[in-house]
Amino acid sequence: MGKIELNADTIIRVGKDIPLSAFRAYLQRVTGEDLPGAEFQPWLVLQSGKTLGEAAEQYHDAVRRKSMDEILLEKRFSILSDADKAFILAFDEGIGELGYDFGGGIGEGYVWGKLMIIYSKTGVKSKKVAARVFIREKGIVLRLFFNGVEKHTGYIEGAPEHIKAAFRSGYGDCTCNPKKENCKMRKTYAFEGAQVEKCSGVVYEFHQPTVEKLEDYLGLLAEFYPVKKVKPA
Repeated sequence: MGKIELNADTIIRVGKDIPLSAFRAYLQRVTGEDLPGAEFQPWLVLQSGKTLGEAAEQYHDAVRRKSMDEILLEKRFSILSDADKAFILAFDEGIGELGYDFGGGIGEGYVWGKLMIIYSKTGVKSKKVAARVFIREKGIVLRLFFNGVEKHTGYIEGAPEHIKAAFRSGYGDCTCNPKKENCKMRKTYAFEGAQVEKCSGVVYEFHQPTVEKLEDYLGLLAEFYPVKKVKPA
């Protein structure tokens, strides 16, 4: 492959023949700024489909990271109600205390909505996603990612109904027919005396989340992702 020539009209397609380093070098050259390595790739992924010229205009904001309060003031978030904005702000603060962060960027929602906020573990190489907030025309949806549900059914069965419903309802049930053996997408567990089979590509979604239910969502996250206590030196 010959030398790659990038320009302001180049469409960003991460992993499509153009190495990450080439995008990085171009943006550094035209902006004179540098985004920390651990943050550059997830930020670039969120720019997918834009031209490099459009991305360069927002690069300064990525380097000087905006707070969630500042981001929600942008025109694209005018579709959100005040209640939805209040939830996002409160959730952002709460999940931050558990060690998860949205990386400073909010990108396209693709098939899940107009926009999407992704929360992953901070301070680690493997960006394990714990939550996403789908932003849609008619409101927001909170999606939480859990494995090993069978180890936590005692906690879930004692939780409020709006938490239990996500683990019990028919939404997200496995629809494979015939059933595939050892399917990595299937989550199987016993819940309230019944056998449940969910598809990990769909669950677990909480529609119309509110600030009043915030502590229940954070409690559920803390159950699955407990904060490790640092031993004193």
